Amino acid sequence: SCKLGQTAFLRAVASPDSSPMPDEEKNEFTVIVCGGGNAAQVATAMYAARYSTIAVSLYADEAAKWKEALGDADYELTLDTGKVLKSRPDDITNDPSVAAKADMIILAVPSFAHGQYFEAFEPYIKKGTVIVCMPARSGGDLLLAAKLGAKADDVTFVGFETLPW
Repeated sequence: SCKLGQTAFLRAVASPDSSPMPDEEKNEFTVIVCGGGNAAQVATAMYAARYSTIAVSLYADEAAKWKEALGDADYELTLDTGKVLKSRPDDITNDPSVAAKADMIILAVPSFAHGQYFEAFEPYIKKGTVIVCMPARSGGDLLLAAKLGAKADDVTFVGFETLPW
């Protein structure tokens, strides 16, 4: 069921108690989280607890406002297990060139904005990058192929019907 999948997803990120799991140390893996709304901020907090994480918003001055609002503070995210994750992204920016560092790019933006991000990241995406859209729409893979051209053959596309939490 969907609820079971959501619970399994969250438990994969954190153990039910407050002690870290052995694999919860920061890993050499870079995640780019795109957007600036609640989905992007939750995903940023979750991934920053384990991976090098950069938040990207191409919308107006949203990245600058987000970065200023967070200041020197950490995110504090309470999971459904009761565990509290404290984390901080490595950066919050509107610079699409950070995609060159990405092992995974998560677009936590409405599907109408996916094309804008694909176009902005295209010059920088490296071979083997996993591109995740949540939510994705029917044809997201076709849009990715149209915007990335030949590079689309060298990436993995993952589309979620909805947010996993």
